Amino acid sequence: MGKSDTLGKGIISLLNKVIDKLIKIKICHLLWMSVLASEIFTAVIVSIMSIAFYGRVTNDYLITGSVTALLVSFVVVFVLLSILKQMRRTEAEHNRLLNILKASLNEIYTFDPDTLRLSYVNAGAVRNLGYSMDELKMMTPLDLKPEFDEVSFRNLIAPLINHEKEKLIFQTVHRRADGSLYPVEVHLQLIGYDGEKVFLAIILDITERKEAEEFMRGILESVGEGFLVIDPAYRIILANKSYCERTKTSLNAIKGRCCYEISHRIDKPCFEAGEICAPRHTFETGEACTALHTHYDRDGNPIYVETRSFPMNDAHGNVIAVIEIVDDITEKKRLEDQLRQSQKMEAVGKLAGGIAHDFNNILTAIIGYGSLLQADIGEDSHLISRLEHILTSAGKAANLTRQLLAFSRKQIMSPKPVNLNDIIRDMEKLLTRLVSEDIEIKIMLSEKDLTIMADSGQIEQVIMNLATNARDAMPHGGQLTITTETFRMELGFIKEKGFGKRGRYACISVADTGEGLDERTKERIFEPFFTTKDVGKGTGLGLAVVYGIVSQHNGYIDVQSELGRGTTFKIYLPLTEKEIEEAEPSVSEPVGGTETILVAEDDEIVRGLVKETLEGFGYRVIEAMDGDDAIAKFMEDKDEIQLLLFDVVMPKKSGKDAYENIKKIKPDVKIVFMSGYTADIVHKKGIFEEKIPFLFKPVSPGEILRKTREVLDRK
Repeated sequence: MGKSDTLGKGIISLLNKVIDKLIKIKICHLLWMSVLASEIFTAVIVSIMSIAFYGRVTNDYLITGSVTALLVSFVVVFVLLSILKQMRRTEAEHNRLLNILKASLNEIYTFDPDTLRLSYVNAGAVRNLGYSMDELKMMTPLDLKPEFDEVSFRNLIAPLINHEKEKLIFQTVHRRADGSLYPVEVHLQLIGYDGEKVFLAIILDITERKEAEEFMRGILESVGEGFLVIDPAYRIILANKSYCERTKTSLNAIKGRCCYEISHRIDKPCFEAGEICAPRHTFETGEACTALHTHYDRDGNPIYVETRSFPMNDAHGNVIAVIEIVDDITEKKRLEDQLRQSQKMEAVGKLAGGIAHDFNNILTAIIGYGSLLQADIGEDSHLISRLEHILTSAGKAANLTRQLLAFSRKQIMSPKPVNLNDIIRDMEKLLTRLVSEDIEIKIMLSEKDLTIMADSGQIEQVIMNLATNARDAMPHGGQLTITTETFRMELGFIKEKGFGKRGRYACISVADTGEGLDERTKERIFEPFFTTKDVGKGTGLGLAVVYGIVSQHNGYIDVQSELGRGTTFKIYLPLTEKEIEEAEPSVSEPVGGTETILVAEDDEIVRGLVKETLEGFGYRVIEAMDGDDAIAKFMEDKDEIQLLLFDVVMPKKSGKDAYENIKKIKPDVKIVFMSGYTADIVHKKGIFEEKIPFLFKPVSPGEILRKTREVLDRK
């Protein structure tokens, strides 16, 4: 007997002993062991037992056959047990998934790609839709989705059938059995099931989400600021109504487009154009940022805005989008510009007012003594031309002072009811001489009288300045049109223009067909000393003076202009119900007299000029250097003095205070005031309220004589 036989018999003997033991084990124990033990251990035991059931192994049993049978049995049993176990797992998983589908609150159903008939519907769909299971299995998705017909629905699912997309997600509405609608979000896939293709639809009821979105949308739509959500490519994800209105663009036209295309009307990011971009800073740093920008609406009109950007972060802190708040500061900027303009005018006005008194006294002396000298030397003197140059230059200096005070609204004026149409009619010949022959003048006046409270001379200056401006804008000829009409200023106009008060106005329109103005020039035309003319050809005060005079008359001015399309100035002056007073006849030539006049003037040169002027025409003059001195001098000759000629502002006691004291002594005494101070200072003295005769410096000898005679002759 060989070694292999001996080894084989030993193994068989051992197996026989194991089988004897296993046979004695009860079947229930074996099943319990098969469940608890691994597949391999169970397979070995069952294989050994299967051999034992076919017969005992004897000493003459071929070991080779026994081993082969054992291995084959092991493999077969192992495979069968694995399959059975996998089937149990699959069935358990199937039951678990089925229970999940049944318990899901979402609607879940499958439908056939060809017929669209629903093939499976979960309990959630039955509960949400209100149909029975049998009813639903006779329906298609079209019965549930009223927004779709068969053509539009098949177009929707075509990308899934053509394998262009793996999944579709869209929002629509579902219709319940009772006819009510509710919003849903549909997740749709084409899947394989039992060797066939079916559509699997999972539907989420998004009523609460929509309500929350509508609530947030309501908040966003109610705020006045523009609101944007921008992705990293600077595309607009969301925009509110305010932003759409300011850019004059619909929401559908905004979504998906880059913010710089809508806001700046350019084809590249604004930071590439040199501007500070708040969203870019936030994307790069994760920090909030504020920047000032000029946006443009669809018509190209500028909108001045302040933009503030805030980051939207994901769970890892990465900036996935930026919230941008756009605050329209156009009105704020306009008010700031007006404030700066007002401050400039106030600063120059203070300068003009500060020097006006002394400067006007100096000019009074120059003009006065020049006029006296002109009368003395006669027209035949070879010096007359030089003297005329001196007087002309002094007159220009006086006019410049008046212009400085006019635009700073500190010029003294004497408003009274006047007919605007009459002022323009009286100027027609003057305007014809002012412009060149190749400019046609058209004047169209309102049929109704336009009565305003105004200083006629200043209104004339306004029209003259605008006509001169129009002439310079038409170097090659054109048309100048001046019209008047009544105008009722309402809230809509005030809101649009940003100025005005409700009421009835007289509107003067001065239009030319000249070169026009660009936006930057329009913003600055009323600034003092701003001019587009060559050096030496303009002071830059013409339109500033217009602005000042109109403002001083409680009016408003508006300019409309485009390059190459001319310019139109519109001036609105409040209408009044007061009746027009008849003009008092003026004395054409200076006339003298023999009356006694008390002259109170703190400037020695001006006082000497007035004295010499009056005495040269026969008057007796008593001089006083200040208010106290004037009272004292009056007390000495109160019975002889018939007229007081006082400077308004003097040391120790003002001219007005001195007059009040003298009037207590002699109530019927006559008075003429004169001053070189600004209107605000003279108004404080109450001169105009009492309608006291007044001379504004610089004053000529002729004006002094005419006013003196006029007041003395009053009864």
